[in-house]
Amino acid sequence: MNDITLAHLSDLHLAHDGLRFPAWALLNKRMTSQLSWRRKRRFLHVDTVLESLVADIRAMTPDAVALTGDLTNMGLPVECRRAASWVSARLPQQTAIIPGNHDMLVRAPWSTTLGLWKPWMAARPDDFPFVRRIGPLALIGVNSACPTPWFSAAGRIGAAQAARLTDILHETGREGAFRVVMIHHPPVPGIVSRRKALLDSGLFATAIARAGAELVLHGHSHRSGLSSLPGPTATVPVLGIASASMLARGQERMAAWHHIRIAGTGRGYAAEIRRRLVAPGQPVRELPPWRFDVYRLP
Repeated sequence: MNDITLAHLSDLHLAHDGLRFPAWALLNKRMTSQLSWRRKRRFLHVDTVLESLVADIRAMTPDAVALTGDLTNMGLPVECRRAASWVSARLPQQTAIIPGNHDMLVRAPWSTTLGLWKPWMAARPDDFPFVRRIGPLALIGVNSACPTPWFSAAGRIGAAQAARLTDILHETGREGAFRVVMIHHPPVPGIVSRRKALLDSGLFATAIARAGAELVLHGHSHRSGLSSLPGPTATVPVLGIASASMLARGQERMAAWHHIRIAGTGRGYAAEIRRRLVAPGQPVRELPPWRFDVYRLP
């Protein structure tokens, strides 16, 4: 097989200043998100940083893009429309998206919010997990976003979705695909506080342990890092990425994306992951690559 490259970014938090929406739309949990945005987050999530990061992605011409949620700040219809236009204009056609908790703060009509992203995502809420195939790559999108009580940013996948994930992983594994699972919330306990955690992470871990995967990608924590989950024959890398629009100095928090190159070998696959860091007024900085091999049992 020819090499295939995948770009991973997350947590765009596209600025919504200037967008018009009715005041009553904030008479719910969105109110706290708006207050947080006005007081702090709008100074941390900067569209010019995001545009520089996306320009770097486009220059590297990946074959596919995995975007792991939080395109918006409140999940308002006007934000979802703007996000759809943004993705259409800036990212390759072969882009897969999953929602984040900010995209689903409250219950809202699917057709006027997340349903607008169906060119890159599941068409209906019950269609998760969904699969996008690009050559030997299987991008598997899991939805961990759901409305939660005030002051909670937690997520769930539910038993039904976990069962479907297991089946999809078995099927794509038998086909010999390089399986990349996308989820917004970190599926490994301890990366974020319980207020922000995947509350049924055990269901996700069980699916991975039973059926395996080659790589898991997540966002949500606004921090880049590497962890793992047990698979049926080997540990599965779990890769988190910082917010793509974050204005920060620390290497873990700085806006970044992952350039993932996957190559076929005589025994399976070889993967090479490079983290590219973006800061205003500075050249893009790339960290030393990390490599791992995947061996297929005969």
